[in-house]
Amino acid sequence: MSDAKSRYGAADVRYVSAFQPEAAPPMLRYALAVADTVWNPADPERLTVLDIGCGRGVTAALLAAANPGWEVIGLDLQPAHVAEARELAAAAGLPNLRFLEADLAEPTEEGWARLLPEVDVVICYGVWTWVPDIVREGILRLLKSRVKAGGVVLMGYNALPGFADCIVLQRLMDDIARAVSGTPEERGSAALEAIAALRAAGASYLPEDAVFERLVKAARRAPAYMVHEWLTSFWRPVFHADLAREMTRARLDYGGTANPGRSLPALQLSPEQREAVAALPEGVPRETLSDLFIGRRFRTDIFVRGRRPGGRRMLAGLRLMPNAAPEAMEIEVPTKVGPAVLPPEIVAPIAAAFAKGPQRMGDIAALPELRELNAAELAVMLVESHSALPMWRDVPGPGPATAAARRCTAALLDAFAREGVATGVFGAPVPALGSAIVATTSDLAVIAALQDGVAAEPAALAERLLDAGAPPDVRAQGIEAITRLLDRRLFAWRMMGLV
Repeated sequence: MSDAKSRYGAADVRYVSAFQPEAAPPMLRYALAVADTVWNPADPERLTVLDIGCGRGVTAALLAAANPGWEVIGLDLQPAHVAEARELAAAAGLPNLRFLEADLAEPTEEGWARLLPEVDVVICYGVWTWVPDIVREGILRLLKSRVKAGGVVLMGYNALPGFADCIVLQRLMDDIARAVSGTPEERGSAALEAIAALRAAGASYLPEDAVFERLVKAARRAPAYMVHEWLTSFWRPVFHADLAREMTRARLDYGGTANPGRSLPALQLSPEQREAVAALPEGVPRETLSDLFIGRRFRTDIFVRGRRPGGRRMLAGLRLMPNAAPEAMEIEVPTKVGPAVLPPEIVAPIAAAFAKGPQRMGDIAALPELRELNAAELAVMLVESHSALPMWRDVPGPGPATAAARRCTAALLDAFAREGVATGVFGAPVPALGSAIVATTSDLAVIAALQDGVAAEPAALAERLLDAGAPPDVRAQGIEAITRLLDRRLFAWRMMGLV
């Protein structure tokens, strides 16, 4: 076993492909503003973005396609990942995107300076929890060396106390998988079966039924995910406060969570819980206290090289693009105590405003029916219900930016639909958003057909997308699904310049 493989539990297993929408700079800017942290890049059209552990390159490709003036760099240990990501970049025709094969544990700070430019945004999603200290130290060296003053870092990681119930399960998964033969996927499945038998026999310290059943379903649906998640000796979820302390060594301050709706006390904590937290001394980390009640298993936290307060003042200027037809707009965010829902009499004026075009958050908050609402909480409701998306720039006309985005959509569809990868979360790049909309491979097929000039009619799209010999009932189901998709999304797709 090479040094690199000994540091990473699944170094030879290709990972599932997925788009991480919260990693997009427009979403980071929104989340930081809600957290009262200023992030206002001097030149929004010339960012440098680094994706650590980029996998097969989906998120990096979408950001590069939506932002031709940015430089986007992906790092990964696996040669197969890097080769596949480079093929995707070539197929999409993205000269502003490159990928490097690198072991994070090896370069010094000076070595990283030779390999990489200074960066505005770092994405480190799904790495920290799964690697040993030598790799974590390498990540800190990279961040200390390469993040610009004012730059931001997104860290996605398994969190405590949310994952406390899986500590024993993960240890058993790794131990049992090492004791049996077969491929990593086969050994992982055998470990799950053995753990199920232990649970049935009354073993303690294992997850409750609902949690275990979700883990089993996820493993069956995506065996590669199971291998990367559980079959490693280095799996270590962390408390937020401990990660924040480590980030200070790279001169990074905690700026806020990338999913404010999952953290806002007004949404997620009862009055009694907020009172109990407020009664504790100031030195007790508030994020850890919130996690006691919210039960987050996975956190996405944003760190800043030099945090500056005052971000809330930027919310009024936040421009939002509708993500659904006005008549289909439903503004609902899940919380620990049940869904938080805006009533129809509040949604109606919001939908009417978006029917006219993109809106500034300050203008939405100033609507007569909404003046009693908290602007930050209203922004969270709009964005995290996926009713509206933060914009990065005006909608461009036909030109290089639009062409790059459409090439990327076609390349993603070709790469992943051909494999039959229908369970991943992908995206279609939208230059106005500086990011992508979340889309399944089925959605991408419809979008690509519309971009190719197929009429926005269910029958015409079905004729293009369904096999000629499809049975009548399959054809009818396909037309029905396309109709639902168009009814909900076509208005927004046209407004944002996607089709």
